[in-house]
Amino acid sequence: MKANDIAALMVTELNKANAKFPQFNSRHEGYAVIKEEVDELWDEIKKKHPDKQRMLEEAVQIGAMAMKFVQLFEGAEEDLSEIEAKCGVCRYTAMTNEEIRDYGGDPCETCRELSNWKAKEEVRC
Repeated sequence: MKANDIAALMVTELNKANAKFPQFNSRHEGYAVIKEEVDELWDEIKKKHPDKQRMLEEAVQIGAMAMKFVQLFEGAEEDLSEIEAKCGVCRYTAMTNEEIRDYGGDPCETCRELSNWKAKEEVRC
């Protein structure tokens, strides 16, 4: 398969994903989604009789999610360190008080257990 054909598959997959799901909320979420896709490919690779088509699909999804990750920075003119605050324990990207309220609490297990989450209005990098 030629590189242009592979890229076309990835762009098609990216367009489907973008129509179905919004952009990643953070670099951390993007990483987690890409890792999940890599893990799915690895699960298929480890099988006694891996399915070639399934491996192709997973590899294309990895590429598409990597493209989506790159799109996260498109048009981002501000320095990320100036627009994001982080949890001091897990380094999760901070949310506003309203976002925390809408989410229903701390956005990650580490913070939920330690109750140390602060809204980004209250925390500076």
